[in-house]
Amino acid sequence: MPAPDAPAPAGAALPGAAAPIPGDLGSDLWMGSEVSRLMTLMPRLPSPVTIPGLRDLQVRLLASNAPSAAASTGIDPLQPIRADKLYQMGFGDLAMAIVQGNVAAAAAASDPLEVVARAVTERNDAAACQQVDAVLAGGQALDGFFQRAVIYCQIVRDQGDAASLGLGLLRETGGGDAVTRDFIALAALANGETKRQPKLAAEPDALNQGLMRRVGMAVPGEGVQAGGRLGPLAIARDPARPLPERVAAAEQAHRNGLLPAAELAELYLQMPAGNADPATAIAISDSVETRAQLYQQARRSMQPAATAKAIQAALRQARQRGDYLNQAELYAALADAISPNRDLASFAPEAARLMFLSGKPDKGGYWLNTVAANPNAFARPGEREGLELLGRIAGLAGSSAADPIAAWRQASGTADGRVDLIYALLSGTGQPVTGEVAGGFAASPVVQVGSASTEIAAAAAGNRKGEAIILALTALKGDQVLTADPAVVDTSLRSLSAIGQAAEARRIAREIAVLAGL
Repeated sequence: MPAPDAPAPAGAALPGAAAPIPGDLGSDLWMGSEVSRLMTLMPRLPSPVTIPGLRDLQVRLLASNAPSAAASTGIDPLQPIRADKLYQMGFGDLAMAIVQGNVAAAAAASDPLEVVARAVTERNDAAACQQVDAVLAGGQALDGFFQRAVIYCQIVRDQGDAASLGLGLLRETGGGDAVTRDFIALAALANGETKRQPKLAAEPDALNQGLMRRVGMAVPGEGVQAGGRLGPLAIARDPARPLPERVAAAEQAHRNGLLPAAELAELYLQMPAGNADPATAIAISDSVETRAQLYQQARRSMQPAATAKAIQAALRQARQRGDYLNQAELYAALADAISPNRDLASFAPEAARLMFLSGKPDKGGYWLNTVAANPNAFARPGEREGLELLGRIAGLAGSSAADPIAAWRQASGTADGRVDLIYALLSGTGQPVTGEVAGGFAASPVVQVGSASTEIAAAAAGNRKGEAIILALTALKGDQVLTADPAVVDTSLRSLSAIGQAAEARRIAREIAVLAGL
């Protein structure tokens, strides 16, 4: 049995991007490619892109530090093009880092104080407090900044009594400098010890600015943004905003790859619980509130059946909204914690789909095997055959003795272009394809000279990695991937694997397959 896909090569998480996106693609990314050609191709990349595999690979490509052949003569001419495309995709901080020529520095700030200050400034209190926890775990004496940072995190985490004790200790030491005295006043207000808004004596540092946002005070330099033109990431991380508004912004930021699933999950958990069954309520009103309540039920329930019911309801509604892939990122870990069980027959198809999608074909296969002989477990004709196909694309072994796509096609009644697309996904991921021609897609297609497939394959064969990735991502059409030429899909997946991006190619194939209805 195959192991789950290995992660992409290790690297620092990209700034301004969701945490799972790994680091850059290597110093030889643009080797062998003409700069003038890259400058022509790069603006053609699709944007925005919300399909996670395509989006993450595109962000990694654009954020990589590899210099082009023209970089030795001065400023790299690719930098402004890369930055502009990242900005179009919503990654403004990352684009600015490229313009300033300091992506590496932005991605790998090593000073814990700088890490905390930057995270608070970016309204990412979760990351800031994780760093504070790491400093505390180190056992070293805390300087003034980290004494205040501990209190700040206690306030963020609603640990009011602990924060009051810490503030008392700060007061006993005389309050220190003006920044510390301002911190005490702001923290007392944020912790509910006073209702009086303080007059600050010093320019606020990152911690004081964070407290100012929590109590609704204007932060210097942010006045223009306060009128509602903040991006979704900033709104999601702004504690002064109403919680439903933050959650709605967090959902948008997560779709765009700007916010980790774990951070969206934490905001869902902060929403008030409802009185009605959320699985029933969301079918009546698909709202921020009901989506949060469903996640709460799935996360907090100690009963596998209740968790499974919530996951099913959430993903059924996500499929109707066209948001399945992003919500699947949120729920996959919860589904993975449930053991395959015949008593959960109605959940088994969704569990199998989630496991296949998240790169765990063995467990997906176990779930599917629990109900393979039970036609009542499947919601629509051909669902079982479609999941068997998805398992093959995810990496389960298969035989060329029978045509699994023909079986799916007959069972589901599918007779459109998706048939050719699924053949392309199987072929592109190295699975046996039966017959010389399947629908309109040839198992060994004749590629026309000068076609997109020819260009992609030639770039990969020449080890022109960056060029091959650009050509593949452009040909796959981003969020319009279901309209891409199946022959190009096949070539793109094969070429990505040939240049060392096999895990990414298989992830993209799995996501396309789910979008196509498997």
